[in-house]
Amino acid sequence: MELGLAALRPRVGQAERRLPTGVWQEETVTFMDENPYLGWGLRPVEMADQAVLNPFFASLSHPLSDYTFSQLFTWRNSLRILWKIIDSHLCVFANGTGDLTLLMPPIGDTAGDRALNSAYDLMTEFNATHGVEHRTRVEYVSEELLARFDATPFDIRPMGADYVYDVARMIDLAGGDLASKRQAKNRFMRNYEYRVEPYEASRHREACMALLDTWKINQDAKHLEEPNSSSIKRSKESIATELCLESAAALGLRGMAVYVKDPQAAASDFALRAFTFGEQLGVDQSSITIEKTDLSIKGLAQFIFSEFCRLNWSHLPLVNVGDDWGLETLAWTKQSYRPVKMLQKFVLRRQAAIISPTGFQTAPALEQSSIPSPVIDSAVETPLIIRSAKKQDLEAALHLERATFTHHAISKRQMNYLCRRQSAIFLVAELNGQIVGDGIALVRHQKSGRTGRIYSLVVRPEFRGRKIGRKVLQALLDQLHHRGVQRVYLEVEQGNDAAAGLYEDAGFKVIGTLPDYYSPGHHGIHMMHEAAREAHLFKGVA
Repeated sequence: MELGLAALRPRVGQAERRLPTGVWQEETVTFMDENPYLGWGLRPVEMADQAVLNPFFASLSHPLSDYTFSQLFTWRNSLRILWKIIDSHLCVFANGTGDLTLLMPPIGDTAGDRALNSAYDLMTEFNATHGVEHRTRVEYVSEELLARFDATPFDIRPMGADYVYDVARMIDLAGGDLASKRQAKNRFMRNYEYRVEPYEASRHREACMALLDTWKINQDAKHLEEPNSSSIKRSKESIATELCLESAAALGLRGMAVYVKDPQAAASDFALRAFTFGEQLGVDQSSITIEKTDLSIKGLAQFIFSEFCRLNWSHLPLVNVGDDWGLETLAWTKQSYRPVKMLQKFVLRRQAAIISPTGFQTAPALEQSSIPSPVIDSAVETPLIIRSAKKQDLEAALHLERATFTHHAISKRQMNYLCRRQSAIFLVAELNGQIVGDGIALVRHQKSGRTGRIYSLVVRPEFRGRKIGRKVLQALLDQLHHRGVQRVYLEVEQGNDAAAGLYEDAGFKVIGTLPDYYSPGHHGIHMMHEAAREAHLFKGVA
């Protein structure tokens, strides 16, 4: 049993982070505070808050699937969702694992910058108190809300998108590109006896709970090789689904249950094999928030999605099934239904630099994972900034590559690709407004875990000897390790003693030689860096 088209979407107001492959990783942090938000003016979401919060969401023209009261309420326990009105703006936070995240930008009519800055300051102070200041961020930012704020102080990164479909096409599954979906739906309708019922908690809740329990057990058994956080995540999803099953009517959700008869069983043996929930989203969308389907019954997933749209959402032109969690299989499935629109989402972090007492300045690299500031080196006396590369840095970085590597320089096309790629870490070292060095690392996700590779490390000749390369390398290692990478590899040309010495000082060890690696007669040295496990232990992938 697996998820159907639209899974209940986890909200990332916790220490979860999207890996380069798009999967989610959760780092559990435990604090002694039973109520760590007391004294911060934050309130847990209660059903009585619906009348207060709904008008904020109703004011949006193009809301994301995340922007509804039902999503906040059903995930309130799993992610410890909190809210506060700041300068007449709704600010929604999450405190699922100890850090405080702004789960969406402040929602209000005008002058949102002050509310955003106040909310960010609140998060920063809270997280600094708990030693996790580097996790402060604003997530699930829509293009509509992004346009309401001055984005200059923030680093803006994509974090997925909602898939939006034409409702009429989802009902008929018409056209050659949806032929396989239509055939699967028709095959189910031919081969099985079934009945469809509007969800009522008193009639369907227990059977839905049994299906949910079976789904979780089967998913846990199917992913035995995954670390424990996968099971934790499914448990949180189950908790949210249970609350939805209990509260659907009060939340105004529409639900549907599908009973299917086993062809080999007695005439009366119908069993609940699928259920789904949704709600209206803005003026022209419906949002499918939950779909649980027994996929051992072929075509049932296609049937329940199409039938739910026909019975409940035919009066609206669009249906939103949320994002894909960054999972390739889920992304493939959602793409296969041919979306007509993608509602982009972003994550924001402040770009403010940190200045040490020695005068060394560094801007934290702002990836989708939580990243510490690079280590400060007092040997660099002028202000040095190590930060994520931006598009405007590429020409300078390309010039560095070409000036350093005669035969193996990264091309302009490769440079553009690496700057955009989620699985690449691309840093530049900036001194007095000039790019004086850069470093690129790659992350590879495998069944056995995540490994990293130092792909390039360059410092302008006139700035060598000032430990800039050492700092860029350390920043790359920090980011790799905080993405869950335990082993980092690199190759260096035999005879390049300065580079080999730098890597050895950083903890790399020679693990082999690579004959003719660079060209005939130019051999390579293969090196590896292994993180201290107790210092960089991550609890897996969901």
